[in-house]
Amino acid sequence: MKNFFNDKIKKIIFIALIILVIELSGHGIFASLIRFLNSLN
Repeated sequence: MKNFFNDKIKKIIFIALIILVIELSGHGIFASLIRFLNSLN
C-alpha cells in the first residue's frame, strides 16, 4: 500500500511540474486569461 501511495504522489508532482513549466513559458491558462483581461481594458 505504501508503494502505491508513493507512485500516486510522484505522478501528481510530475503533472504539477509540467503545468508549472507551461504556465511559466507563457502558454498556460492563467497567462491566456491575464492577456484576455488586459485586452479588455
